[in-house]
Amino acid sequence: MQIESESQNGVRKKRRAVSAAESIRTFAAAVGTTAVLMLTVCGVFDLYLTQEDGPENVRAASVFGGTASPAQSQTVQLGGDVFGIKLFSDGVIVAALSDIYADDAVCCPAKDAGIEAGDYVLAANGAPVETNAALAEVLSSGEAVALTLRRGDTTYDTTLMPVMAGGVYKAGMWIRDSAAGIGTVTFYSADGSAFAALGHGICDSDTKDVLEIRSGEPAEIAICGIEPGRAGEPGRLRGYFIGSDSLGTLSQNTELGIYGTLKAQHSGRTVEVLDREAVHTGPVQIAATIDEDGVQLFDAEIERVSTDAHQETKTLVVRVTDPALLAETGGIVQGMSGCPILQDGKLAGAVTHVFVDDPTRGYGIFAETMLEQAA
Repeated sequence: MQIESESQNGVRKKRRAVSAAESIRTFAAAVGTTAVLMLTVCGVFDLYLTQEDGPENVRAASVFGGTASPAQSQTVQLGGDVFGIKLFSDGVIVAALSDIYADDAVCCPAKDAGIEAGDYVLAANGAPVETNAALAEVLSSGEAVALTLRRGDTTYDTTLMPVMAGGVYKAGMWIRDSAAGIGTVTFYSADGSAFAALGHGICDSDTKDVLEIRSGEPAEIAICGIEPGRAGEPGRLRGYFIGSDSLGTLSQNTELGIYGTLKAQHSGRTVEVLDREAVHTGPVQIAATIDEDGVQLFDAEIERVSTDAHQETKTLVVRVTDPALLAETGGIVQGMSGCPILQDGKLAGAVTHVFVDDPTRGYGIFAETMLEQAA
């Protein structure tokens, strides 16, 4: 995507940026007898940032139990912990449509049925569909399939007729039902029972829409390496899931972050959330986990503060100045989405993006904005 930023002489120019969590690359097979979906971890996943002009997310039940009024101080536990994320979509996502060559002709059964990329398949022949495998099995019969789909807030019915190509029946659409990757916790609730992370939503890598989730869970991961960022090539944290146990429940995937609850209460450093009006340019510290040493504080600087309500995930421009972090990562890398930003001893915000052409710099979101979203 293209992001506008100001050059040193004040002339506005286009600056390309990606989510610091932008890392889930999808490899899928066009729906035939099987539909394979694998999301690889590249930092935080292939989570594209939410569309700037998209509708507001409908909030699920509060996981933080409400927040204080603006006049009251608000305290949370500091994050900075890296963690694994597993998401399961609410229906099977149509990631893209694909032409099929059959009987010396080109066709696309899904397109002919009125299906579009970004739709969610909810049911096939009256039975709920939650996985790629379930949908592929129905389509493999070669018979006309009655589908129920959701597009935005609208549900519609259609009939899809698969065609034989290459010895299997195909529908002409690429699908996915889950996502997985790495992110960073921004803060925990004061009692340690809930968490907020990323500072932006997890989006489908093809449609760019925020994933509508059926369920999700945080999981323990281990960092196994770092690919440093450089101009034109964002770096990433490399990690893998440890075991299969869930650490809790991920209940909200919103444009302003992901939110959930924990099975075991977290106990850590308590910090006050800085009012957005008090956040200013100048020195800050970023709390991040880049190796087995756990959460560490690194020096950085807020170069610009904006209160643009239409750019809530990009209200801060942050530059990494810490020699140690620059030496290890080159600056901000994929996997650092959600890293807390501390200013004047308080939680000011979280890292959300890295500039592709300058990995030492990126965007951030106000911590108060994330806390309000969690309420």
